[in-house]
Amino acid sequence: MERANPDNLRVRISPGRRLRERLFREWCFFQAIVKHRGLSVLFLLVILWVASMLLAAETPASGAAEVGAFERIYTAWSLIFGQPPAGNLPTSWMGRAMLFILPLLGLTVIIDAIVEIGSMVRDRRAHERSWCMIMSRSMKDHVILVGLGKLGYRTFRILRRLGHSVVIIEGSERNKFLDEVRADGSPLLIGDARRDELLREAGVERARSIILATSDDLVNLEAALDARRMNPTIRVVLRMFDQQMADKVREGFNIKIAMSQSSISAPAFATAAIEPAIVGSVVVSDELVVMVRWSVDRHPQIAGLTISELLARHGMSVVERTPAGGERKLFPPPDTRIERGDELLLQGAFETLTTLRGV
Repeated sequence: MERANPDNLRVRISPGRRLRERLFREWCFFQAIVKHRGLSVLFLLVILWVASMLLAAETPASGAAEVGAFERIYTAWSLIFGQPPAGNLPTSWMGRAMLFILPLLGLTVIIDAIVEIGSMVRDRRAHERSWCMIMSRSMKDHVILVGLGKLGYRTFRILRRLGHSVVIIEGSERNKFLDEVRADGSPLLIGDARRDELLREAGVERARSIILATSDDLVNLEAALDARRMNPTIRVVLRMFDQQMADKVREGFNIKIAMSQSSISAPAFATAAIEPAIVGSVVVSDELVVMVRWSVDRHPQIAGLTISELLARHGMSVVERTPAGGERKLFPPPDTRIERGDELLLQGAFETLTTLRGV
């Protein structure tokens, strides 16, 4: 049985979209730097303001023009780097003390900020949570993915290849897929998804949907109910291992989709055992729907029909057609005629497939 691989998805994402995402991440990172070093910037501005006020209080020399505010601030900025004032030295004791104190204070603040910012740029993980929170709080209509196991990671890869913004919530800092998420640049929050504060940090009020994909049914259910309480319109996709519980949750809590691992895997296991040509299967309204590889040479019952006639007569649709010596085409036009030598990917009810083969 064929299995889907998210790495093989042929989805085109425009370079412009990728560039916008990159610029958005860098802007959020810049905001994190400003937030982290905001007090240093404020302290430096206070130092410059106090120094300019002290310079303004100095008595100007006889016949000298009055010094403007910009010139005073520039003089204070120069003093930080040990540059003497352009005019006469201050005459008051406070002004003279400023000549020695200002460089010590100003350079200490500036050097500390440069070192800290350089450290943040070299190692973003040191302040990862801060800029990830800024990113997630700036998003809207995004998807929140809780749980980065094998299922969660493959879901993440598919969503990203489809061009959707994703915020990850993962409970373990030792998860093996964290580096891949960080390389992608998507927001990553480490913690317990059952905490309201963490869901708010992920932007649950503005998210289009939340996927609960951890291996703990109770964690998934509690986080789903919390998300629905904070955002009544959010779409919930819930992974559950207990199918009976999943059915009750879907009906009792109005959760759109409640999937158990067994309900997903059982049709695939059963059809793989009885029919090797089946490449996929799913249960829809208690009926087994399959996709099957069909060689018209081996099963010529449908040769000569158009695709629309095949659907009208037998209830089978053509997902993919590969003519003899031709190129594969996904969803061929309805008026395409099926010919010998064609290789088809048909979709329809399993019972219809069985009946068609018996024609």
